[in-house]
Amino acid sequence: MDGSTPELRPVQASVSGRMLPRMSTLRTIAALSMRELTTSNGDTAGGYLWSVISPVVGIIGLAMIFSAGFRVPPLGDNFAIFYATGMLPFFMFRSVCARVEFAIQSSRNLLNFPRVTLFDVLMSKFIMAVLTQAVVSVLVFGFILYFYDTDTTFRVAEILKSFATAAVLGFGIGLMNCAVKTKFPLWDMVWNFVSRPLVIISGIIILVETLPRPYSEWLLWNPLVHITGRVREAFYVDYVGSYADLRYPLEIALVTTFIGLAGIRLFSRELLDK
Repeated sequence: MDGSTPELRPVQASVSGRMLPRMSTLRTIAALSMRELTTSNGDTAGGYLWSVISPVVGIIGLAMIFSAGFRVPPLGDNFAIFYATGMLPFFMFRSVCARVEFAIQSSRNLLNFPRVTLFDVLMSKFIMAVLTQAVVSVLVFGFILYFYDTDTTFRVAEILKSFATAAVLGFGIGLMNCAVKTKFPLWDMVWNFVSRPLVIISGIIILVETLPRPYSEWLLWNPLVHITGRVREAFYVDYVGSYADLRYPLEIALVTTFIGLAGIRLFSRELLDK
């Protein structure tokens, strides 16, 4: 009995030692997420609630304006749901991309704490961006489906897969932008220039298949077009987006995430010093 006890103690100590950092990381991410929740728009009345209400009101308002001006949308009979099925996944991508891109810059003071790592900061920003846009999407879709006769379906699994792909793509590109512009500041201007026409060329207002060749084929290089097509397939029972393939944006997300992680590892000193 006396000889077996010393052998068990090191094993128990090593197991607890391996589990402690993992639990600590989860607690740190949860704490950073709660901090993000309480400090978002801290100077604005309503705080975090405003970051949800503002896009909801904006999207619903634009959908109603477009509904009055364009009574027959390119797909279906209701312009509000047509606009929402394109704009909401785009908002998911754009919000995650922006939050991740500026995650380290906006949380540099927190990185002075020994328990806070770059991974914790990035994941907390990603989680809060996804949760915020998920709430916005539920509220917008709920409002439109309640007040309008859209004559659409609602395939939850397909919608979740498409929105998840938009979030992962936003994470990858945001991570890449964060790393690349640290070493090459000109990239910030390049990305702002390239991303401006994304609303027009992502199939939000115009169906890709209605465009003549070669323009329709060129747009397929935009991964957001595939996400928009899959979301509309989930809502419109008669719509078949044969061009839409979620594997393509996922591949882009994987490549950009790898570039971003490698760049952050290489340029970590520059990231923390700026």
